[in-house]
Amino acid sequence: MSYVQPSNAPKIRSLLDSGLAAHRQGELAAAADYYRQALAGAPENGDALNLLGTALLQLGHAEAAVGYLERAARSQRNNPRVLANLAQAYIAAGDLGKAYDAFRKAARIDPQQLQFQIGVANTLALQNRLSEAESLLKRLTTRYPESALAWFNLGNVLRDAKRREEAIDLYRKALALDPQLIDARNNLGSTLHAKLRFAEAEAQYRECIRLAPDYLLAHFNLTSALIDLGRFAEAETVARELIARAPQAPEGHSILGSALGQEGRLLDAHACYEKTVELAPHNPKAVESLAMSLMETGRFAEGLRWFSRVLRSTPDPSTARQLLAGALLAYGALQDGWAEYVTRPDATVFRRDHSEVPLTSGPFDALANKSVCVLSEQGLGDELFFLRYAPLLAERGANITYRAGNKLVSLLSRVPSISRVIDEKDPLPAADAYILAGDLPHALGQQPASVLSEPPVGDTNSIPDFNRRTSAFWPAVPRSLTLRPVPEKAKALQARLLASGPAPYIGLTWRAGTVPEEQRSGNWVLFKAVEISGLAHAIGHSAGTLLALQRAPADGEIEKLSALTGRPIHDFTAVNDDLDDMLALLALIDDYVGVSNTNMHLRAAVARTARVLVPVPAEWRWMHSGRESPWFPGFTIYRQSLQGHWTAAFEALRRDLAANYGAR
Repeated sequence: MSYVQPSNAPKIRSLLDSGLAAHRQGELAAAADYYRQALAGAPENGDALNLLGTALLQLGHAEAAVGYLERAARSQRNNPRVLANLAQAYIAAGDLGKAYDAFRKAARIDPQQLQFQIGVANTLALQNRLSEAESLLKRLTTRYPESALAWFNLGNVLRDAKRREEAIDLYRKALALDPQLIDARNNLGSTLHAKLRFAEAEAQYRECIRLAPDYLLAHFNLTSALIDLGRFAEAETVARELIARAPQAPEGHSILGSALGQEGRLLDAHACYEKTVELAPHNPKAVESLAMSLMETGRFAEGLRWFSRVLRSTPDPSTARQLLAGALLAYGALQDGWAEYVTRPDATVFRRDHSEVPLTSGPFDALANKSVCVLSEQGLGDELFFLRYAPLLAERGANITYRAGNKLVSLLSRVPSISRVIDEKDPLPAADAYILAGDLPHALGQQPASVLSEPPVGDTNSIPDFNRRTSAFWPAVPRSLTLRPVPEKAKALQARLLASGPAPYIGLTWRAGTVPEEQRSGNWVLFKAVEISGLAHAIGHSAGTLLALQRAPADGEIEKLSALTGRPIHDFTAVNDDLDDMLALLALIDDYVGVSNTNMHLRAAVARTARVLVPVPAEWRWMHSGRESPWFPGFTIYRQSLQGHWTAAFEALRRDLAANYGAR
């Protein structure tokens, strides 16, 4: 303890003891008050300065903590623990250089204390000096092979270096030495999670919670893993448990919103995002989620204003712009939407992985006699969708080479506006310009000024008006690409249809996409499904012959649908293996009912209509609302409600089928 006046030493000691007691009970504000009272009587008391700085740091007041801990370090120059506390405060305040120096000084004073050396390594890692941090931690694991902390921190460095499999092994080693090291178990779970090994991650998070029920991060991570596993109701339960333990933690409300949104309960999810922003008004991700939620629940103008706020205030607006692109397109603000769509993840990844390709995103002006190579970068349905712009490109004089997904080469080779079709694995041909298919609408349309081009004015915490220069469905929407079936295939399928039963022939698809663990992306947006029981109610009494067109149906699904409808469901699922076959079949059948998938694009390409079951939030090409999309004229849309219900949609589908085809 530093020097104090003999007359008040007992009082100072009593105040510090009371503060420490409160501190141990987690009553940080009360502890800080005792320490301040001690400092009022002894302004340079090193213990009081150190304790107050530590309490303020734990309360989240990093800048104030730095001031007190710097004074404590001057008072107790050779106290390595004070220096370590100061280093932690510097880290919280963002001053990594000073943190590194403070940890190094503490380690020099007491070289036998492993924690100070680990602090040096961690500060190196925070400065992205990962190789230096790795070298130091490897020396420490050699010197202290029984230290779980050393192995754990080395695992963290390798995780940050994207060497995840090595990190997983090191976390397991740390846990073998100390099974109670909760941070190591949580980080093992999160690294498994990042590898999309969701079930293994879930097991680690659950063990964290068993060992430390108040470890909130594990509750949050478990909720996230359950969402990725598609177990949304369980995710909701865990998120609500997290909120019960920490009602003022914004993360709990945010992850509950995600779980509810995946269940289709957009209104309930919106309330969660509002609460998140109330608790964390300056968190860009919270504001981003609220902005998107407003869009998804029909409050377009308000959503735009919140997007404006996040775009002006976040240092990295890329995710917000990606979300904004879909929202603008879903509401028909196409001109602005396409300007933002250039930031989509697939395009970003392509540009990163193929930096040697001199891509353009437009605008295209003089194209006469120019060669343009259009590159696929998304799924089959997206390729077909964006190639509706190929005739427009050809009309402007371009000679088009399209590098296609393998399954589409045969179909697209018959498109007059495309001069040459090559496989995506073929070498890149010589061309005057290269463009991703998803950038064609932006390149061929009018170009609005960027929403990010104007500097912030005034208080960036306000919600300014969003700068828009568009009207609904402008520029004009081109019709789907036209594809012609192979006559021989159509003839063979016509015979098969006649053998199945009488017209009308109604095709059915109840699921599209793949679950995150199989698609290796962790993204449920690419997966759509409706309950077979609801579909059975809608189609069961319609006249005609029902055909299962579902790609890769699960065992027993077709039999279940047949049992629920009380009629045969003819299995045409194998036709998905050849898109030329599917194109011919979709040209022949009278109607097609299903979720959005590649077959919907093929159906449009043969100038036929369909009935689309659209979950919420709606994919932008099916628009936010309405019974029809400008991209698919004549297609009837049946939408899930904003609270996740399908009853009204299935009933409307039942009525429409009966009106068109009558009952059995």
